[in-house]
Amino acid sequence: MLPTGTELLTFILAFALPCIVVLVFMPRYLDLLRSRGRLATDVHKPQQTKVPTPAGPLLIAAIIAGEVAIYLVNPSTIPVVAIEVTLIAGAIGIYDDLRGLGGIVKPLLLTLAAVPLLIEEQVHHSLYAAVLNFPLFGATGTHFIIFAILIVAAMPVSANAFNMLDAFNGEISGFTVLVSVALATGVVMEGLATPNFDYIRLAAVLPLAATAVCFYYYNKFPAKAFDGDSGSLTFGALYATLAIMGGVEIASLVALIPAVLNSYYILYSMRGLVEHKQMELRPTYLGKDGKLHATEKAKAPTTLVRMILLGSPMGEKQIVQSILTLTVFACALSILTSALTWLV
Repeated sequence: MLPTGTELLTFILAFALPCIVVLVFMPRYLDLLRSRGRLATDVHKPQQTKVPTPAGPLLIAAIIAGEVAIYLVNPSTIPVVAIEVTLIAGAIGIYDDLRGLGGIVKPLLLTLAAVPLLIEEQVHHSLYAAVLNFPLFGATGTHFIIFAILIVAAMPVSANAFNMLDAFNGEISGFTVLVSVALATGVVMEGLATPNFDYIRLAAVLPLAATAVCFYYYNKFPAKAFDGDSGSLTFGALYATLAIMGGVEIASLVALIPAVLNSYYILYSMRGLVEHKQMELRPTYLGKDGKLHATEKAKAPTTLVRMILLGSPMGEKQIVQSILTLTVFACALSILTSALTWLV
């Protein structure tokens, strides 16, 4: 079925407004960061250039602009929850950027991002279904308490998975674009299979995708801006929220395979949650040839990038291309999972 005029307007505004916010205001915002000395060293380049950070607050504003537009055209709880989660995760990320949070405190605080979902569901009883839809096997039974626990756990898991993958130019922005497309595709497939599907669930994904697409221009190699924890944590928490409200949790998890594997490798090798600055050894180092090499010491953290570099050293741009290629395959599997769940 073709979208109505109202639906089409909602989709256009949900995508266009975040793009306008990022593209119009990012140059001025980066100048502001430079004037205040908010610069980070781009350690993966021989020149050790300084890059403005964090761009997260502007990315948060862009996402909220899109969600507000959705609400104004068609008032719904869905964009309200997306805004609330964005604000909570964003506030935690901004504090982490400015003051720093420990490896244990940050995940605990991120569980607060689940509160809007849990409260709004109790009030409206239509925000999400307390079931998991598996490909071919169908849906599980309804378990409100178990599903609530999974929602609480999903916030820090998803947010930290995004955060741990945010290490190279264009990595987090490109990754977010790809998984957002897979998420939106899954929601569309569910809509085709579900009578009286609420199109707002699809529209709510567009601000995240649009913000990531436009930020990629500033974040790609060579980076003009870093998002900071405020950006990556917001992307991750909002992604989990949209997957839950869209009812495509399993397919969305499949798209995150590269990020989940990366997180698992780090947690396993470090025996727990550790901040990057607390690592005694780095997983990679910049060689005299200008390429990144895997650290050979056994006690160095294991990451997805370190495993990729075990074969041969690579330039930063080539590394990101490898990560994004893996993500493309994961997203293809995610879309296949959605098809097997809703269209078979």
